[in-house]
Amino acid sequence: MKKTQQKGSKSDDKAWMKWAYVGIALLVAVAMVGSYFAPMFNKGQAAQAGSTALIGYTIRDEAGRPLITTDQGLLENEYKKGNAVLLSRGMEIPVGGQISGENIAVLPVVYPSITGFSGFSLLGFEINSISGGLVGMRPGETKTISFAYGENKLEKNLSEEDAEGLGLNFTEWKVGDLIPLGLTTSPDIPVGNDTAETPALRFGKVTAKTSDTMVITYRYGSADVTLNGITG
Repeated sequence: MKKTQQKGSKSDDKAWMKWAYVGIALLVAVAMVGSYFAPMFNKGQAAQAGSTALIGYTIRDEAGRPLITTDQGLLENEYKKGNAVLLSRGMEIPVGGQISGENIAVLPVVYPSITGFSGFSLLGFEINSISGGLVGMRPGETKTISFAYGENKLEKNLSEEDAEGLGLNFTEWKVGDLIPLGLTTSPDIPVGNDTAETPALRFGKVTAKTSDTMVITYRYGSADVTLNGITG
């Protein structure tokens, strides 16, 4: 992992609102994004493998905290509690499809503005879980789908030097803090006239820390998915 941009002190804002970047070499698969208010189609038809679904969703971390949602009511309730949640639009996704687990689906963030990021990232592991969980659902139905990562731990062990190189003040971060990361297709810093790739936002959590190392885990927990319609 290599530094792509340096940000300010943790004391400037809540821990998880401190924008830090980590370049991780992953492939990009841009998610097809539908209308925020997706219409209802084929109301009595169950979703089958090979069809295309229009969904609303709330992505949660492993502790159940919502990170991004298409549900404006949930967004408003979380903000009243003092919790910052991102607002997105509905997504169009194949039912029962499979892609490489390391692919990235980039979801749009419509509120608030997250300057410096191309959108919010889901990995292929999570897209596959959602896609498989849609099989048999009917329009209007909501389902909680847990994410499966197989043997992939999705964690990075950083030395104090690594953390400082990424613009993180090692002494300020503690176990349980959420750290915004940036996933890119290349971990290299551009040189000359090359343009730096805009990273996609990914939240990681500090899950362990010693006097000279810390572990950042970037798994998510589940998605609350509402099937808004079936288009094919």
